[in-house]
Amino acid sequence: MPLLCLSLGPMRHGLPPLPALQAFEAAARHESFAAAAEELHLSQSAISHRVRLLEHHLGYSLFERLPRGLRLTENAKAYLPSVRKAFDMILGSTSGVFGTGGDALVTVRAPVSYSALWLSQLINGFLRRYPDIEVRLLSSVWADRVAQDETDLEFRLGHGHWPGYQAELVFRDPVIPVCSPHIHPGKTGQLTAADIAQHPLIHILGTEDHWALFFEAEGLKVTSRSPGLRVDSTMAAAEMAANGDRFALLQGRLAEPYIQSGRLVPAANRELAVDQGLYLLRGEDAERMSPEAILLRDWILDTVRETP
Repeated sequence: MPLLCLSLGPMRHGLPPLPALQAFEAAARHESFAAAAEELHLSQSAISHRVRLLEHHLGYSLFERLPRGLRLTENAKAYLPSVRKAFDMILGSTSGVFGTGGDALVTVRAPVSYSALWLSQLINGFLRRYPDIEVRLLSSVWADRVAQDETDLEFRLGHGHWPGYQAELVFRDPVIPVCSPHIHPGKTGQLTAADIAQHPLIHILGTEDHWALFFEAEGLKVTSRSPGLRVDSTMAAAEMAANGDRFALLQGRLAEPYIQSGRLVPAANRELAVDQGLYLLRGEDAERMSPEAILLRDWILDTVRETP
């Protein structure tokens, strides 16, 4: 049963005291006044005093004081993400304007296809802007099975629910049917779903239902048949399609480099909206990100927002 948040009096107007916000964020992250005090080089009583000052300012309790540690109230849980975002923005802006103050390393993990076909381009632009920051890019095929290491930013493809993580949607990409330009020369984007159904298909593990959904959306009932070819990544599907006679359904951002190079063409002027998306993950008990990681995260998210 959630803790009833007691009102401590009328809320004051104006910006809450920044030292109090800093104490609240650290105490919430560690669920401990003692650990927050150690991080901020203050006494435990000073942290407790600053949190009570913030509670008085807001007019609501933020923690349930337990014999061993703290528990956030429902109001505190709702308030904490905004506080963290505000501190992240200050850290990122400070690093962006005044520099990082020396060599720094940011480790990023992403699905292999997104690493190679999308994220690498963004990171190249980031490194040109911030040459004093080193980025280590790690790729994974089945991210849920990868042991977590010292990763600063992690991207995963899925539906946004991973135990122990907060997931922020970066984008959802519709999938489009593509094929080699040698299959139907001069008919780029002109094939019908019925035309495509006559060709062998490539199925990507984890998204095997996409072809059935695509044909269903086009009003076509395709009789059950053997999938023929299954691959474990979008990049593998793209390569198989580019070098053979099979059709693939690829996310738009991942198909774009192949289409621009001429190795693949859109098979039909159709796309399928899917419920999977690319998410940026943050561990619920993770330490605050470094200024360099915040800078790279904001660079990526800003680029996504600015790109049609």
